[in-house]
Amino acid sequence: MADRQLTPSAHNPRSSLVVLGGGPAGCAAALTLRRYTPHLPVTLVTRPSTGEVAVGETLSPGVLPLLQYLGVAVEFQRLGHLPSGGTASAWGSSQVSARSYLFTGRGHGWHLDRAGFDAWLLDRTRAAGAEVVLDRALRAERADGTWMITLAGGMTLECAALVDATGRASWLARLRGIPPRRHDALVAEAQWYTHDRREASAEGALVEAVEDGWWYSASLPGGRGVAMFMTDHDLLTDRAWVDRLAGAPVTTMRLGSWRLDGERVVRPAHSQSLDVAAGEGWAAAGDAASAFDPISSMGIGFSLRSGMDAARVVVGALEGDAEPAKYYAASIRRIHAEYCERLKAIYAAERRWPEHAFWARRHESVG
Repeated sequence: MADRQLTPSAHNPRSSLVVLGGGPAGCAAALTLRRYTPHLPVTLVTRPSTGEVAVGETLSPGVLPLLQYLGVAVEFQRLGHLPSGGTASAWGSSQVSARSYLFTGRGHGWHLDRAGFDAWLLDRTRAAGAEVVLDRALRAERADGTWMITLAGGMTLECAALVDATGRASWLARLRGIPPRRHDALVAEAQWYTHDRREASAEGALVEAVEDGWWYSASLPGGRGVAMFMTDHDLLTDRAWVDRLAGAPVTTMRLGSWRLDGERVVRPAHSQSLDVAAGEGWAAAGDAASAFDPISSMGIGFSLRSGMDAARVVVGALEGDAEPAKYYAASIRRIHAEYCERLKAIYAAERRWPEHAFWARRHESVG
């Protein structure tokens, strides 16, 4: 189904639903809404592609049941994402230890072509009957049980309920005076590579702690790879990439035969959370509700799950039921609190550089 611009007359605002954001959380919300309310119009608003390179990500086998619920798992498995057996890490020690997905009993994971994955999921959302509008929201006002959403292109959408899946911007929550609480200043400096190893399956992701942060690297489909250096924004110096790598011998060995491909980019990777992730006629999903340190491996899985749950909240809003919003907001607070405890335990396992700012900060209370 082609993207097309809608007019307010195309909807009965009392029974229309809008999703803001076209990433995994927004698509999961729209797909769930189409499943729950196939007779109601669903509009997904997402910014036009800017050509910005998406950061690759490892997907655990535990995400497959979520894709099955959304009705896209069979096709996902045919897309050619690179199977992965698990994760190796040099954390707390210079010795590398491996954690295999084999012992979870759920099969292998995948290294994603992230841009391809996101585009495919958006296509599945279109195919399910959601209207996709390539634009961005400027204003949202609610009166008499109806949202009026003004888009940058001049269009106005009316709807009974909406899902905010705008990422760490948490656009709607901020607009309503509920800014997310930011817990750290983590950023990811990412560099892409090409290599000649056309694996049928990848060795897995590699994580290596260093004195001022940690490294992540993974193979990607099509003979490509990615390496990311994670540190706090104020600690990201102008050191040359090769000099920074010199402090990470395990990662350096892995990248030895890889060739630089394209410019490096810096992306936000900080933790943040909303104290109130749902309210009257709205719910936040994915990073807009709670964003996680990549070391937790909670990114796409949480985005899909929270998108599905946020969709159920707005279906409840259509029926005049406010209880799902209360339960959902409480669950997001609980998930983030549990995450903070888990994150503290992960960083507490690395004690080689307690005097360095990055690690000293992580050894303090998180969240």
